[in-house]
This record gives sequence, C-alpha cells and structure tokens, in this order.
Amino acid sequence: MRILFIEDDPRLADAFAAPAASNGHDAEVAYDGRSALALTGANAYDAIFLDIGLPDADGRELCQRIRVASINANACVVAVTGHANLSGEELETFDGYLVKPILQETLEHAIRGC
Repeated sequence: MRILFIEDDPRLADAFAAPAASNGHDAEVAYDGRSALALTGANAYDAIFLDIGLPDADGRELCQRIRVASINANACVVAVTGHANLSGEELETFDGYLVKPILQETLEHAIRGC
C-alpha cells in the first residue's frame, strides 16, 4: 500500500512512516501543505494521513484539494488531530480520524481499514 503522511512535526511524521514502511508499505512524508499538494499532484496514494492543524494549510481545505485531483480522488484520507472533540461537520471530508498520540497498533489498524 502506498501511504502519504502529512505532518508538520518531522519527528511525528517519521514516527508514523517508519513502522508503516517496516510493515511493507511504501511510506512517504510531507511536512507542510505545499509539499503535500506537490506530492499528491504527482503520485497516486492508497491512503493519506493528514494532520488537520498544519501551519500553512487548513487540513479540511487541503483534503478537498487533494480529492479534486483525479489521481487521488479515491484515496482513503484520514484526519490526524490533537483534538478529541471535533464535530462530524469538521470531519465530513475525511474517511476517518485519529487522535494524537497514536499508538503503532492503532495506526496499523487504520491503515488496514483503508
């Protein structure tokens, strides 16, 4: 499975990608919205884990922009957030969500769910 992790904290992004790669997935990272758009414009992903609190982009808007690009229109996009009290309206563009901190087992379960 080809997976993109979009997370502005490099330590977290790498902490998500490393176990995914060790489980046989092709894992890539983007540390900001601009890089995420460049990668999603050029590559098809099966799953995208998107921090909705990026400093340079609103995660919900970024998700919509990713979905508009036909190459990733059907990708499973999972919101990643530090806030457990998000409304359904805030998450409606996503296929699911995870609340930080995220255990490795939880992440792998979410990957399998995509």
